[in-house]
Amino acid sequence: MKVSLDQIAQISIGASLSRYSKKYEGEKQEIDVLYCTVNDFYTKKGDIAKDIDSKYLTQKGDVIFKLSEPQAAISIDENGEIPENVVVSSKFAIVKPIDVDSTFLAELLNSNIARNQILKFSEGVIKQIKKSDVEKLNFEIPSIDEQEEYVETIKLINKEIALQKKLISENMNLKEAIIQKSQGGE
Repeated sequence: MKVSLDQIAQISIGASLSRYSKKYEGEKQEIDVLYCTVNDFYTKKGDIAKDIDSKYLTQKGDVIFKLSEPQAAISIDENGEIPENVVVSSKFAIVKPIDVDSTFLAELLNSNIARNQILKFSEGVIKQIKKSDVEKLNFEIPSIDEQEEYVETIKLINKEIALQKKLISENMNLKEAIIQKSQGGE
């Protein structure tokens, strides 16, 4: 049976950074802020209000979902690329799964199943979806045991993909070195 995302998660929008940084008059702190280029999530230090509400900080078990195109999701866990206590801006939805594995949910949100649904919601030149659109996404949710099995398999596949990308990069560097050498370079 399909369920909408708002039935299996609490969904909120991140903080307005201008409100908590540029326009903020009180005491600030240097803290990591979440950013995303295409599908790569990363952090960068920013001066943010010292008393920013903790609901805007990443927490273990959260899924962070980029609202602009191309949409992408990442789960926050102890082995992830994004740590806890990173400021999430209003460019992202903060999804707190209820009885759903966060890595499984992130993979669902990154799938063509979600993308096909999102295409119906996207509007304007900058394809951005709203919180209400995210809430309407529908998925089949298997048992938690099945989710964990899927996640283990997906993790292995993701490791293989990363190794293949590294191999491609190394081969491209080798090719460039051969071309350089053919032209008298070192």
